[in-house]
Amino acid sequence: QIEDEGAKALVQNLKGSSIKDLSLCRNGIGDEGAMTIGKNLRESSIQTLVMSYNKIGDEGTKEIGYNLKGSSIQILNMSSNKIGDEGTKAIGYNLQGSSLQELNMSSNKIGDEGIKAIAENWKGSPIITLNVDNNLNIGDEG
Repeated sequence: QIEDEGAKALVQNLKGSSIKDLSLCRNGIGDEGAMTIGKNLRESSIQTLVMSYNKIGDEGTKEIGYNLKGSSIQILNMSSNKIGDEGTKAIGYNLQGSSLQELNMSSNKIGDEGIKAIAENWKGSPIITLNVDNNLNIGDEG
């Protein structure tokens, strides 16, 4: 497991690289590592980012969401983390103007507010595949 420190070191070396697909599943990465990855998305050529089965919460997800516009990310898999409404809203509010075509947010802690942000912003976005399965906090409002 590379955890936060390893993720930060890895991302520093992605600037200017030709890497298109980055999978960091099951690496014990938390918010600190995800925030560093998010801050560097626009300076990378990454098109597929898989961060499933880590310990990422809202703070790390917010940074990734804020940096979707202007990045090359087309596929984002954040399944099986600890992401709630705040992180999901940051992704939702930044769908339009992004290159994101596929979003997997399954098995997190998303509730009505988070799913509403995605639903209200996917029209006019490039999203063609959305997976929010197994988010038990989504109720009738969402």
